[in-house]
Parts: sequence; C-alpha cells; structure tokens
Amino acid sequence: MKKSILILQALLILITFSLAAEGQKEEGITTIVFGDVSWDSVQVHNRIMGFIIENGLTGYKADYIPGDTMPIVNGVTQGDIDVDMESWHNNVYEIYKKGIDSGNLVDLGKNMPDAPQGWWIPRYLVEGADAQAPNLKSVEDLPKYANLFTDPEDSSKGIIYGGVAGWGQLQVSEKFYEKYGLSDTYNLGVAGSGTALAATMVAAYGKKEPWIGYYWAPTAILGKLDMVRLAGSEYPAAAVNILVNKSMLEKAPDVVEILKKYSTTVDDNNEFLAKMDDEGWDTQQAAEWFLKNKEEVWTKWVSSEVAKKVKAAL
Repeated sequence: MKKSILILQALLILITFSLAAEGQKEEGITTIVFGDVSWDSVQVHNRIMGFIIENGLTGYKADYIPGDTMPIVNGVTQGDIDVDMESWHNNVYEIYKKGIDSGNLVDLGKNMPDAPQGWWIPRYLVEGADAQAPNLKSVEDLPKYANLFTDPEDSSKGIIYGGVAGWGQLQVSEKFYEKYGLSDTYNLGVAGSGTALAATMVAAYGKKEPWIGYYWAPTAILGKLDMVRLAGSEYPAAAVNILVNKSMLEKAPDVVEILKKYSTTVDDNNEFLAKMDDEGWDTQQAAEWFLKNKEEVWTKWVSSEVAKKVKAAL
C-alpha cells in the first residue's frame, strides 16, 4: 500500500512539474519550483520566499509542487524541483546522503534549529488528580497500558498513531514499534494525511481521552494542546535544512544567497502557525502576515534594496 502511494505521489510530481515547465518558457522569466510538502510550516516558508523573489528580485516567478518528504527530496536531487525549504532529512537520511554524494543536492543550512519529534501523550493522562496513567513515563511502559489506547477497529489491542503514509518519519516509528516489541499489545496506525493524524489527536483531547502517536513541532496543535513527549520515543535531531538542486547555483545565484541567510526559530514558526489557525488563513495569508510583522527577521536575509521592494509590494 505504501509503495503504491509513493508511486502515485511521484507521478503527480512529474505531471505537475511538466505543467510548471511550460510556465518557465515565458521570455525573461525563470520559474523557481518549491516542494510543497504536506504540512503548513513548509508551505508558509515557500510562500514567504516566493513573495520575496517575485517582488524583491527581477525576472523570477515562484511555483509549487505538492508531495511528501521522500518524493520531494528525490525531486530536488533529480532537478524536477528547485528548493525544499524544510528537509527534515534525518528522517530519510539515505536518500539525502545519496543526493549529496552525487553532487546534485546542495544543503544550504538550517531553516530553523532542530525541532522536536516523537510520540506524544496528553499531559492530563499522566499528571493531575484524574490521571489515568500516572506511571506511564516511557515507551517501555506502554504494554501495561494497552487497554487505555484501545484500537477502535481491533479491541484486543491498543493503537499507536505512528505517522503518515509517505512521510519519511514513519520508518522511525516502525523501528520503535519493533525495538520495544509492541506488536503483541498494539497496532501501529498509519494516517492518510497530516490533517487526518491531527484530527485523531484533537478529537481525543477534546474528550479528555487517551491518545498516543507521532507529532512534531513547530505546529499550531502542539502550541495549543498540552502534550508530553514519551521518553524513549525521541527522534534523531531533525535537521530542518534548506536543500536546492545544484542547477540553482548558476540559474539563480541571487536566490541562493538569500536562501543561505534564511533562518527562523521554532517560536517564529509556532507563532505564525497559531495565527494562521486562529484566523482561518491560507498559507499565502500567513506568509504575508509574517513579512508584515517580522521585518526584524526577514530583512536580515536580503539587501536594503530588496527589502524596500518587498515592503512596497505588501
């Protein structure tokens, strides 16, 4: 099933890129193709950078291709996509290393400091007078609490929401699942999308029910819900870096120079994601809010002339 999903995503990328390539034929315009990975923060970063290059520089247009981690990193390596603004490449390290070793993939450094990933549970489950599992501290304790996390489709076992089909992180959850021998007491749930995964957490939290599963920060949800990362489930340092295809060094050196300086914090990301969620904005609106309200951040990435043009466009 996972292989079929990845094949479909790869085909979608190829079809979308073919359409994007048609746009690149516009005389005097170079289209920079960003990998629109399926979570909000990277899509906002894509549009922040897209706004800057379209309004602050001359001769550029931004385009966005949807996909998940592995297809996007592969797409950048192959040159079908120009930029990945959030690589999270330790989740797919073999693909990343292959691209770097080939010389086709260029790592421009961190977008933000390493962000936390792991398996999370609601704090009310382990703390407070009504805590149902006060002694649940680590992944090793999970077999004793399988009855709390009952799988709605298999009442004989609990369920751990391991992640999202097509996301590189799922491989790490699968390793935890095997390492701690959880298959006797739990099923490993795989969501079809990041939205579906988030919905399981939010639904359980709203009813103060038990929930355990993969999540990460920065996200609006972890900024709002009081969740605790379970010991033993910590992912390797995320390495949320900006990757480009080697062709960018020649076709868009001024864009590359901005990307080298592009840097945000987890707090910056949590703030615009929470604002986006509260206001019901799309990713373009969130990007423009960031540019209007975080000048002290993004003006460090660009020249004063570029900054002036971007501000005027806002």
